[in-house]
Amino acid sequence: MTRSDEFEDLERDAPARRAKDLLPQRLARVARRLTLGIALVAFAVFLFKFDTRWVPPGMNTVDGIPGGSWVVLDSWLSGLRVGSDVMIETPHGLLVSRVSAIDGDEVTITHPNPDATWGDSRTFGALPIEQVQGTVLVVFAPSTAEGPR
Repeated sequence: MTRSDEFEDLERDAPARRAKDLLPQRLARVARRLTLGIALVAFAVFLFKFDTRWVPPGMNTVDGIPGGSWVVLDSWLSGLRVGSDVMIETPHGLLVSRVSAIDGDEVTITHPNPDATWGDSRTFGALPIEQVQGTVLVVFAPSTAEGPR
């Protein structure tokens, strides 16, 4: 008996796979691929819509966002409104501040901390809305020597 004859005998003796036996495996494979596809699309949307930045050290413009914090920004500005904390490019550099007025394509910022050492719109006036880098969504404050804040 040759080797090929042995394989023919094994094939004859093996039970035939039926289509309904394979259905759960196919469904599981399709579900895994679909989940992976959805995860990749969600990750791509996250990369395009959101941005992360470090708040410059020593920044004291908004009390809840200390200098050295890491912030997640909505770069599409979908949540921009009066009272929003924003990261904005100003004549004094990149600042975190609060929107006090929106007039068409200009935004006025005012720091909630009256003792802030950085200027706001009272110093340099309203700024074009294109200079807003994003609205602050999440703040990760820096840890200190005695532990996290």
